[in-house]
Amino acid sequence: MTHLQAGLSPETLEKARLELNENPDTLHQDIQEVRDMVITRPDIGFLRTDDAFILRFLRARKFQHFEAFRLLAQYFEYRQQNLDMFKSFKATDPGIKQALKDGFPGGLANLDHYGRKILVLFAANWDQSRYVLLTPAPFHGAETHC
Repeated sequence: MTHLQAGLSPETLEKARLELNENPDTLHQDIQEVRDMVITRPDIGFLRTDDAFILRFLRARKFQHFEAFRLLAQYFEYRQQNLDMFKSFKATDPGIKQALKDGFPGGLANLDHYGRKILVLFAANWDQSRYVLLTPAPFHGAETHC
């Protein structure tokens, strides 16, 4: 077990091994392979490439290195293309806090069989009269990328 897996229960470690193909013996090598791909996209400002951050993307893509890198690149590319959305985003903002409590809408990572984006919303909790269009927008990038 590595320091990146510290705090995980034996059950969680086993689940990560079986379902995500996570191997503690190659974990640092897996992370480095993704990190090495960063230079292939000089057009993107990768603001974080630390082990723990890259590990999130590897786990999200079941340790498929290229797919994890693609997701990492999409994450930072989206943030770069939507600077206005993220520069003033604060989780402590009352509007954002209320949207979280209300079950804000979010998009699924996969498309439907026609290639359309799937929007998920907890209709029982959502009061559309309470929010301007962009109130929950900062969340869409996060949940669709990771």
